[in-house]
Amino acid sequence: MNKLKKILNEKSNKMKKEDWIIAIILCLIFGVLAFYKLGSNKNPQTFYNFKENDTLLFELNDNTYISKLRYFTGECTGNYNLYISSDGDNYKDLGSFKGDYEFAWYDLDIKEELKYLKIVSTDYNSYLGEIMLYDENNNKMNIFYNDDGYLLIDESYDVPDEIGYMNSTYFDELYFARTAYDYVNGLPASEWTHPPLAKLIQAIPIYFMGMTPFAYRLIGVIFGMLLVLVIYYFAKLIFKNRLYAIFAGLLITFENFHLVQSRIGTSDSVLILFMVLSSLYMYKYICLKSNDKLKTKIVNLFLSGLFFGLSICVKWTGFYLGLGICIAFFVKFIFDLSTTSKKDYFKIIPLCVVFYILIPCLIYMLSYFLFPSMETRMVNNFSSLLLQIKDMYQFHSTLDASHPFSSRWYTWPIMYKPVWYHIAYTSNELKSTIAAIGNPAIWWFGIFAFIYVVISGIKQLDRDKLYLLTIILCLFLPYAFIGRVMFLYHYFITLPFVMLALAGLINFIDDFARKHKFKFVIPIFSIIIITFFIYFFPVVSGYRVSKEYIDNTKWLKTWIY
Repeated sequence: MNKLKKILNEKSNKMKKEDWIIAIILCLIFGVLAFYKLGSNKNPQTFYNFKENDTLLFELNDNTYISKLRYFTGECTGNYNLYISSDGDNYKDLGSFKGDYEFAWYDLDIKEELKYLKIVSTDYNSYLGEIMLYDENNNKMNIFYNDDGYLLIDESYDVPDEIGYMNSTYFDELYFARTAYDYVNGLPASEWTHPPLAKLIQAIPIYFMGMTPFAYRLIGVIFGMLLVLVIYYFAKLIFKNRLYAIFAGLLITFENFHLVQSRIGTSDSVLILFMVLSSLYMYKYICLKSNDKLKTKIVNLFLSGLFFGLSICVKWTGFYLGLGICIAFFVKFIFDLSTTSKKDYFKIIPLCVVFYILIPCLIYMLSYFLFPSMETRMVNNFSSLLLQIKDMYQFHSTLDASHPFSSRWYTWPIMYKPVWYHIAYTSNELKSTIAAIGNPAIWWFGIFAFIYVVISGIKQLDRDKLYLLTIILCLFLPYAFIGRVMFLYHYFITLPFVMLALAGLINFIDDFARKHKFKFVIPIFSIIIITFFIYFFPVVSGYRVSKEYIDNTKWLKTWIY
């Protein structure tokens, strides 16, 4: 027992063997939770490319009562007309059908007797991947094709028994996962409103594994797992105490919002990891003493600049972090002027121009020039890149849209309105839902943690707290000046630093409690965190539970999922 206490209370800012073991265990725990029913690793990979008025004819063995048609959309959904016949001569028009999302399964009620089925496209360049007909007992039917129709029935083994997030895209996977598919297949990138780096990374597993939900969500989970390691390391640097590093690791491991954003095939977890790494290495730099080796200073500045550059190649919100680390750098610069060799600064300042401007610009250009084809234009030279940047800015600055799950920036810390990503009902009346909602114990106590950092940081002129305060404000306050539609997930870039602030608040409370012989602050709060995580797990994971259970988690009237 004494040995365990010694291990837990080890005071150092260095990552030792025990730290790596603990951090990796937390990382693996998060990985197990995130990989649980992440998505199917099979879906149709061949598609028929319809031209306008293309017709495909399918046939059954006999006239059969058909309850529904199940179909899988490709990279462009398109519109189709459906016709059925019992004799092959006289056809009945059943109307049109389409899919709202690319790479998703849909059902179309038929409830008619038929032997022949005809699909006629009304759009140019649309895709279907597979179809399946079901009889009145929900049994799959053997379908025969005419001409090129085999492309729609050649992967019948991939037709799922139920439709849901496990086998279909949802929410913004419509843009990000599809664009990753475009890169793999040499097609014009359909999503161009954000830089391409995260989608290029997302394309790697798709290249090797095919266009399946598991493949296009894999990168998000890997980066989410790595974030657990980084937050643990960051906390060890700040608090110089293994116990609080473990607590910070628990916060990120059992944060529901982190889980849901890591499991969806978008770019957020990639962005967050790069931003946290950039801020971590800037923190390591400002902690260095003026007489520390110049090489150590340069290495930390280089890594901070590198990850800053990578972050803006994912989303421009990386620039918000750039403001924070810039403030931190110049504050240190001013304080160290009298004690640091001028020769060092004559080297550091030009190198910072390289690290924070030239290298990010180079990475940004290369991310486009390697895969220049987009739906809007070819980005293959400097002038076309500038035009693309202009179009992206105009899109975001002039976007005039509304959304039922949008929310204002000042409501995010209380989770006023979560974003509802997905819903499905199963045959046994269970509900599967996915909503972007966080762990209330972390988010709501995080508000008090921010207040603590403000008061304590300013009152004590504490470098660590002021650094966290600077980063939090630079990541959060810019949204006050943005007029376009915004969502709760925009707060995700701020959340890791709020969690570090919360670890600082618990540190303060724990120290106070220990002076009064109470040693259970961290265990109690950890139990609360884990309990809330488990309670909200079905809401963020799509885990099937009763509708009553889901309804009981709606603590605010604005929590709609």
